[in-house]
Amino acid sequence: MANPVQPPPAPMANPVQPPPAPMANPVQYKWLPGPVGEMLRSASLATTATIPLGSTSLVVTTGHVGVNINTGALVHSSLEAEFHAVLDCLDAALLHAGVERGLAAAHKITAYFTARECEDVMLGVFRQRFPGHTPTWASVVVVQLVNPGMHAELQAEAIASCGTQGNGN
Repeated sequence: MANPVQPPPAPMANPVQPPPAPMANPVQYKWLPGPVGEMLRSASLATTATIPLGSTSLVVTTGHVGVNINTGALVHSSLEAEFHAVLDCLDAALLHAGVERGLAAAHKITAYFTARECEDVMLGVFRQRFPGHTPTWASVVVVQLVNPGMHAELQAEAIASCGTQGNGN
């Protein structure tokens, strides 16, 4: 004999509970001092974001193009000079965020180039400045970058130890 169909159970009384309090954003945003940081701040972009990971933090940079870190001027004199300027900005950003060895400690780099040949030049400059360092590296060729005349934009990630969280905004 088949079981008779049972009506659904009555809903249980559920007292209304207030929503949980919002958590403070644990991400810390920083800007380099000087013209590079001011350019980014004026565009509402941070130089770095630092995400706590227990006893360490993940530091992620914004994308950097070849800007003279002291003057804020775009570097157009040569590919090598432009790419040194990109690496200068990334290194300074990571150091400022508390990565003790700066770009020499980056574990991941994402690069956007306007031509395939630019990657060879950038890798040569990188190897010259950071011999033996082997981060993961992804390269993408794009039609153009937001900054006219620039040939590369790089973003980096590195781990900072707690207690070395950089020197402020």
